[in-house]
Amino acid sequence: MNNELMAVVAFLVTYILLVIMYKSFGKEGLLVWVAIGTIIANIQVTKTVVLFGITATLGNVLFASIYLATDLINEIYGRKEAKKAVWLGFSSAIIMTLLVSISLHFTPAESDIAQKSLATLFGIVPRIVFGSIIAYIIGQYVDVFLFNLIKKYFHTDRTFYIRSYGSTMISSIVDTSLFTLIAFYGLMPNQVLFQIFITTYCFKFLSTLLNVPFGYMIKDIYKRQNG
Repeated sequence: MNNELMAVVAFLVTYILLVIMYKSFGKEGLLVWVAIGTIIANIQVTKTVVLFGITATLGNVLFASIYLATDLINEIYGRKEAKKAVWLGFSSAIIMTLLVSISLHFTPAESDIAQKSLATLFGIVPRIVFGSIIAYIIGQYVDVFLFNLIKKYFHTDRTFYIRSYGSTMISSIVDTSLFTLIAFYGLMPNQVLFQIFITTYCFKFLSTLLNVPFGYMIKDIYKRQNG
């Protein structure tokens, strides 16, 4: 199966699972999604692939789903709960990084088969993980702020897509630029940094364009369950 087809599969599976989580667990399902999504996305982002002839990192679809989940929490349950979701995701990433880092310092047994792989994944990319976490927390706060700002002018149910598109597309610029600078500045030529920024943002942009219908599915589920 080629990467392009896998990207379509990954997108559909991600958002179908997001809808299932909300339908099964309500608000708690969205909060859990933000937490586990942040952990998995920070692992995925360490892998680079070629999609449509462009080198990009994984994790963009999952990061976009986290922004959608935060927007839905903001939309349905309010700004306070959205901020809680942001900090839940941030805390999850920090805890994962700390505990795995501690695990790497244990001396492995002769029969161990995991140390080398864990060290490759988590030991040599602390700057990437740090950049991703910082970009996430700032980008999410910008997203929550912009969502509520746009909601003052476009507050009807039909204009949810304007709030979601507007807040996520702008906050993703902040998120992506911070991640690129923190993770790669000084390690690569500026031209390459710019290419990484453009390709990463374009994939997030595309994911955002396509994910809002799933947001409306979740809003419909909420309406049916709450009359």
